[in-house]
Amino acid sequence: MRRYLFLMAFIVLLLGCKQDESKLRIGIIKPSIDHLPLSFAFSQEMIDRSDYSLIEFTSGWELQEAMISRNIDFGILPFTYAYNAASRGYPLKIVSFFERETDGIVADSTISSMEDLNHKKIGTLRASSIEVLLDDYIQQNSLDFQIVYFRTPNEMIAALKNRDVSAIVIYVPLIQKLAPEFKVIHWFSESYPKHPCCDLVINTLSLTTPRKQKFQTLIPVLESAIKEVNRRSQAVMEFACTSYGLNQAQAHEALNHTVFSIGLEREGRDFEQQMMEHFIKSGYQDRRVYPKVIYSDQFK
Repeated sequence: MRRYLFLMAFIVLLLGCKQDESKLRIGIIKPSIDHLPLSFAFSQEMIDRSDYSLIEFTSGWELQEAMISRNIDFGILPFTYAYNAASRGYPLKIVSFFERETDGIVADSTISSMEDLNHKKIGTLRASSIEVLLDDYIQQNSLDFQIVYFRTPNEMIAALKNRDVSAIVIYVPLIQKLAPEFKVIHWFSESYPKHPCCDLVINTLSLTTPRKQKFQTLIPVLESAIKEVNRRSQAVMEFACTSYGLNQAQAHEALNHTVFSIGLEREGRDFEQQMMEHFIKSGYQDRRVYPKVIYSDQFK
């Protein structure tokens, strides 16, 4: 009898493991607005949550590490981290752009223009999309900043509040939560309207057939959720306020500087390729990652 019970327990455990292995493991960066349509879709039960595991991270580099170690199958990830992983031979591919714009430079009240920041300290996240945008802006405008690197947005915000830096490069909705003490002095969308920031990225080796099917099921759900976000339904606004600790005015302002859309249009690919040239020059990558290596629409 004892042997029978042990065998039954083993079978139940084995079936449970197999069921868990069939789940699509999704990684998101919690402070970012980039996962709003996805998180909203789950909150409204637009899709069967039991087929998915939603795992939160505090920064892009943490999510990148989880993806290359195959602990995450699909992530909403800044494009720079996807390129960096691909340049090192990891099987990460961008299957769609997703969240666009959202990023800007926030400074204290003593700064009124980008020129006022010349020779001052400005904080950013190393190897991130906001760093590459800052690098591009510096070169385009012949400015000279003292760049200070941080690992997480919270560390960067603390440095700004402590006046250890004069400005930081950050994104919504964190920008709105810093107002009115700190203000935006430049939106990168002024130079690059609708530019991609965070993309839908997969690990092709961990995306088994069952997980691939769940990913394909998720795409039209995301498109429906994006429509709800774009029309700013009451449910979306209430969810955004609750999830990010915003008031209604802050939530609307954050969405004024956010574009969600799915696709791999040529303009977005050209933009990302252009930005990644800065990483080649700065030594973050020792080789180029060409479009045929990093982009794929066969999983949608």
